[in-house]
Amino acid sequence: EAAARRIDLPGQIALMLGLFLLVYGLQNADGNGWGSAETIAELGAGVAFLVAFVAIEARVRVPMLPLGLFRTPAFTGAQIGAFAISASFFAAYLYATLYLQGVLGLSAIEAGLVYLPGTVVMFVVSGASAQLGTRVPAWAMTGGGLILVGIGLLLMLDVTAGSSWTAMEPGLLLCSIGTGMFNPAVSTVALSSAPADMSGLAAGVNDTARQAGISVGVAALGALVPSATVLRHSEAYVNGMHHAVIAAAIMALVGGVLCMRLIGRGARARTGQDAGVTAAEPARIPA
Repeated sequence: EAAARRIDLPGQIALMLGLFLLVYGLQNADGNGWGSAETIAELGAGVAFLVAFVAIEARVRVPMLPLGLFRTPAFTGAQIGAFAISASFFAAYLYATLYLQGVLGLSAIEAGLVYLPGTVVMFVVSGASAQLGTRVPAWAMTGGGLILVGIGLLLMLDVTAGSSWTAMEPGLLLCSIGTGMFNPAVSTVALSSAPADMSGLAAGVNDTARQAGISVGVAALGALVPSATVLRHSEAYVNGMHHAVIAAAIMALVGGVLCMRLIGRGARARTGQDAGVTAAEPARIPA
């Protein structure tokens, strides 16, 4: 940016407290009970602080998150997509790892090797997707990638307490293909849909959406998985993991549809551009 922005301390405090209380409430909801006074107070306070954050950003002279950026559909779609993939596939990694080690009895190294084929596939697909960026529209790459992630998560419903580790591979591989398609495209959209002098801020917002997605996703899925039973009652853990996988798949599929609509709308709004251009025209956003 041309000039350094002032620290938006009220906004930072409101966002930090809102996310903390939301994650804390979700994480403890299973033990305290969803209808308990503690859970209601924690979740309610978290939502209140997040609403306060939006109100602060709308009023402060130099916001850390200019809300005008979200008037650009492609920018909004990129943040939704980043949150969705983190709250679904990336958050599910934790509970898949507990399944591999706690239920199937794999060592830490063996569990890591289960993820190795998907990691390689993701690396290869990401490189190929970056080359396809000028030919395949970003809405198809981001939305299609998230939809593949959602389908891959649903394939993991085949695993049982007595399955081999190979039962998880088809779902992991499909999720990795979808993630490899998604990552390069969403980064491009997040940066190109904001004014050039706000590219650093746009990158920060996108990264925050990812980190918030992982935090909220791990906590929300954890409320569905009785992790304390992973060693003592394998069937109970697997049943809970199935519920979490379904929730994660719904998150990914909904995120994929929204990415297609919002990023696609931004692409259609552009005029005088080559058909291969996939990002929305950046609008000048007041500080």
